Amino acid sequence: MLDPKSQVKILQLHYSEGLSRQKIASQLGINRKTVSKVITRRTVRLHGQPRQPRQSQLQPYHARIDELLQKAPGRSAVNILQRLRPAGYLGGITILRDYLRTVRAPAPKEAFYELDFAMGEAAQVDWGEFGDVFGDGTKVHCFVMVLCWSRLLYLEFTLRETLGALLRCYERALRFFGGRCSEYWHDNMPTVVAERVGNLSRFTVGFSAYVGFHGFNAVLCNVRAPHEKGRVEDGVKFVRNQFWPGRDFRDLADINTQAVQWRDLWANRREHASTGKVPELMFAKEREALLPLRPEPYDTDEVTSCEVSRFFRVRFETNFYTVPWTLVGKTVTVRADDRTVRVFYGPKRVTQHERCYLKHQKIENLAHRQGLDEHKPGAQRTGQLAAVESYGQNTRRYLELITAGTRSLRAELRELGCLGTVYGPQAVERTIGELLAKGVVGAGRLERTLRLQQDLPQAPPPMPLSDERLQFVPPAPQLGDYDALLLDARHGDSDEAASTAGGETGTSNDEDKQP
Repeated sequence: MLDPKSQVKILQLHYSEGLSRQKIASQLGINRKTVSKVITRRTVRLHGQPRQPRQSQLQPYHARIDELLQKAPGRSAVNILQRLRPAGYLGGITILRDYLRTVRAPAPKEAFYELDFAMGEAAQVDWGEFGDVFGDGTKVHCFVMVLCWSRLLYLEFTLRETLGALLRCYERALRFFGGRCSEYWHDNMPTVVAERVGNLSRFTVGFSAYVGFHGFNAVLCNVRAPHEKGRVEDGVKFVRNQFWPGRDFRDLADINTQAVQWRDLWANRREHASTGKVPELMFAKEREALLPLRPEPYDTDEVTSCEVSRFFRVRFETNFYTVPWTLVGKTVTVRADDRTVRVFYGPKRVTQHERCYLKHQKIENLAHRQGLDEHKPGAQRTGQLAAVESYGQNTRRYLELITAGTRSLRAELRELGCLGTVYGPQAVERTIGELLAKGVVGAGRLERTLRLQQDLPQAPPPMPLSDERLQFVPPAPQLGDYDALLLDARHGDSDEAASTAGGETGTSNDEDKQP
């Protein structure tokens, strides 16, 4: 409705100054029809006409809805809508849900026990998602771990929620606390739980190996029961509400740098809202109750094996990384952490790339193309042959023998180029000389010899067991001792038999001497 002041102005301009309705509308910036209504009415209306309430499309069906709810109070809005359609209801589900809220009794609030934990008994773990921060389609995730007794908090931002990312965050969190708790509580994250039916659950193989390495007990919360790990749920909300708003970040490293400063200078030094105590001061007491960690860190790399494609690339996640072209067709091992992707052929690392978190990217090192153009058909002398011959005189002699024999020269050249890339030309030249001295040739023998000469990575030491009785290694039995026992037993039996025989003979002689 037009305000009273504007209505008075319209009547004044029209009846006192004689302006037309069009000029009044132009001067006041009001629609001409509105001006006409005011002039025709010749009065100033202080209040708008009360609108007649419009009948809802759902109102004729209230009785039917009440009847359906009496039979089954737990019916959903979708189920009721399906029953109303045949009766002629043409409205939507929104007004139906609004009506159901008015007729249904509010759900009773559930009561919970408050969980209490001893020092060093438990910690809770969870993820929080913070969206696409950098606008490249990659979401940022936050790992949060909270000690249940002191409420000391650890947080770390990542670009993945994979098992590898979880274990790396776990490992750094344990090193941050300087020890481990007896229990760690989780929700049903897919990197932790492989299968769950009721109260029965099975952990993933990778997470089970990590639990066994550190020796703690992994506890799973019930499905849709966030209150069971309320400490870390509150921790994620605390990070989202207190750290995140109003900050600008350049990259993931900048996020974690600011997060560490906020954690150490403010988050762990505040008075906790639930306990009223400072987590950093409480942790000084809890630190003594934490169990010691193993000295060697857990291998958290993501490991996979794949075959090098004809475009001399290997695939990791959705991206492709180049390797030296001489490895085409070979099976290699790819190891990735949160920063790098490394490619190994056997125990030898052949290349390394910075890890890319975007999707469907091709990461290339131009040095991996070196010598490929000369190797292509049409060149008068292949670059591969020239490169292999440059290893030394032993290699050239080796190629002469291969040419005179029945082996495939192309396959041997490819293998020699690959081995030169992995182990180095000098090692290949030296090992070929050793094989020629033994009178043998063949790339297979050459590769096995090179592998045996390499220093393989040492396996981690065996995990110490808490029970000393389980660490007892029984000595290997000496079979000679058992042989000696058998021989002694046989000698004893023969001596006893001889003495018995002698006694019987003596008795008979005495009897013979009696009259």
